[in-house]
Amino acid sequence: MFGGAELLIVASVEVAWAGEMFFTRAALAFVLAVGSVGAALADDRGAAQVVSLEPHDGAFVVPVVLNDVMTVKFIVDSGAADVSIPEEVASSLMKLGTLTGADLLGTKTYMLADGSLVPSKIYRMASLRIGELVMQNVTVRIASAKSSLLLGQSFLRRLNSWSMDNARQVMIIN
Repeated sequence: MFGGAELLIVASVEVAWAGEMFFTRAALAFVLAVGSVGAALADDRGAAQVVSLEPHDGAFVVPVVLNDVMTVKFIVDSGAADVSIPEEVASSLMKLGTLTGADLLGTKTYMLADGSLVPSKIYRMASLRIGELVMQNVTVRIASAKSSLLLGQSFLRRLNSWSMDNARQVMIIN
């Protein structure tokens, strides 16, 4: 990575105190072997999970397992405040017994992309799984019937980082 050389960082510090100027030059040297830098970078890359995406109506969808019982395809939507599922998906989860009245958190008013305000029930979803990543206790908005499933910020902001690789059509999760 550094052509077999070591990396040397030197910093100079000036300190002012009680109107008198004291100049203190402190040289801080950190010598990092290329092997340890490479190992640290490899550890970070090893933690990344790559999940295949599928193009759908000008967006990308990703398969998500809800409460370990249902797999559905969500649009990755970083502009959505919360994960959003339509009434029919919520109803199916309730029939399966994995979403109950005890999971109801209340209601919240959302502003949609067209500027309209819509009150919606919000629930605590026990788990959402993408690939091998499982996130528990995710806030989920119940949207009107036949609405799109949106993977919003109530899931995305809890990740250390995530990105989309359009060329490879994958989502990279750290």
